[in-house]
Amino acid sequence: MFRIIKRSPWIALGAAGAWLFDPIQGPQRRTIVTTKARQWTSELKSSRPSTTSVNEPFSSSATTSTPTTSTTSEYTDPALRSA
Repeated sequence: MFRIIKRSPWIALGAAGAWLFDPIQGPQRRTIVTTKARQWTSELKSSRPSTTSVNEPFSSSATTSTPTTSTTSEYTDPALRSA
């Protein structure tokens, strides 16, 4: 039983590889996966709030002036909102 548990990640990778590199439907599946991955990353990039102020340059020193933005973020994660 422990052998199966140890080998399960390799079994999953092999199954995913067989699904993606299928000689008949593999190219279609790969294009679908790449378009969904690109769409997902573009959605993540567009919904991500800016962490640095546009007016202030990025600085790592602790002796800079107080930031002009408040410490609470205006961005609320949709997963944390109550339904």
